[in-house]
Amino acid sequence: MRKLALVVCVLWMMPLIVGQVFPSIDSGSDAAAAERKKTRKVPAMREVTYRRLAEAQAMIDPDSAPREEGEPAPIPKGTPKDAVVVLLKLKDRRGLNSYELAQVWNTLAFAYYTIDDVPNTINAYENVLRQGTITEALEQSVVRALFQLFYSQENYKKSISYIERWEALREIPDAGVTFIKATAYYQMDDFKSALKFALRVEEISIELQKTIKENWWYLQVVLYNELKEIDKTIEVLEKLITTYPKKQYWMHLAGMYSEKGNDDSSLSAYYAAYSQGMFAKESEVVMLSQRLLNAEVPFEAATVLEKGFKDGIIKENEKNLKLLATSYTMAQEMGKAIDAWRDATKFADEGELHYRLAQALANEDRHKEATDSYKDALDADGKLKHLGDVNFWYGISLMQLERWDQATNAFRASAKADKKKAKQTRNYIRYIKGEKRRQEELRKMLEE
Repeated sequence: MRKLALVVCVLWMMPLIVGQVFPSIDSGSDAAAAERKKTRKVPAMREVTYRRLAEAQAMIDPDSAPREEGEPAPIPKGTPKDAVVVLLKLKDRRGLNSYELAQVWNTLAFAYYTIDDVPNTINAYENVLRQGTITEALEQSVVRALFQLFYSQENYKKSISYIERWEALREIPDAGVTFIKATAYYQMDDFKSALKFALRVEEISIELQKTIKENWWYLQVVLYNELKEIDKTIEVLEKLITTYPKKQYWMHLAGMYSEKGNDDSSLSAYYAAYSQGMFAKESEVVMLSQRLLNAEVPFEAATVLEKGFKDGIIKENEKNLKLLATSYTMAQEMGKAIDAWRDATKFADEGELHYRLAQALANEDRHKEATDSYKDALDADGKLKHLGDVNFWYGISLMQLERWDQATNAFRASAKADKKKAKQTRNYIRYIKGEKRRQEELRKMLEE
């Protein structure tokens, strides 16, 4: 923010510094304000002084030198540094009146700025103001250049004093200058004063029916944030994104909602940014999917991931495919869940992944495939977290296929791994024995 304010200031300053030098040009500045004031009487500029200033200005910037319409730019007789020498001699000439001397200093400021000598530029402009009566337009131009120069030198207190002098001269409020004033207070860590003038920027814009610029809104966001006023920060961000719907503002708003504990609004803000195509990183898309899953909207979570895979934003790896499979499982989209679990096992031969695949298959009554995956889970490298559960559900699928002996072995392995399952597995083993007897008796009856 500090760098942004400085860049805005310097860029804005450029046309002001290289501007009015001669009286014929002075008259056009802030005409509306000037009409309400009594015209200042200043001494006349003599022809000889005018010519010397024109020659110096041609050395500084030939295109800005005064000439008749259609007349080509003059050929300079020297460089901007040569102009400084000429002007320093000119200012010491006897007989110059106060207005002529002010214009010499004004042109000197132009020359010094052109050769990047900011301290002497400031000194020259301050000397313009010391020359008694000068035109109001020239005073406004010089004061404006000074507050911007002091700002660029990080002398914010001095900059503010010249801003206030410029405001008193101009009378008509200016949102852009008020914004610079607000940022100057911000740079001095006077956040309350900065906020006062940041809000004034908005008021001026509304009064003059002007569009509120993006960085004018954002300064309010920064200041409310510094002052820990979360509700106000949210309020301004909500206004900001209606006109300037940028990713950084949606993300900031989402963060503020989270800080207030408003998780639904936070998720909505993230999703709004995603819907506008603002997420281009894998971490952002995966984060959104995880948040959707946590908010119990698993199908949307899976949809976000699928689009991420399709667009090439998300890599197909164990972690992402596991998240996709989990989302589809929670959404009861078991066919798609099975495909995702199976894809995940291709990237990591872990028992847990095979176990989850087996469960998905079993839920679809695909018990033959499920038993293969349960076996893969038991055979895979790495210790299973819930060995008792794996063997238990393996036994259930084997029962569905009437593989009684294998089912019995699975239940015994389950009880061995988890004593809490001993009673449950005994009941199933008892059932299997009974079912085997029944089937044997039925077989004998059919053979008689």
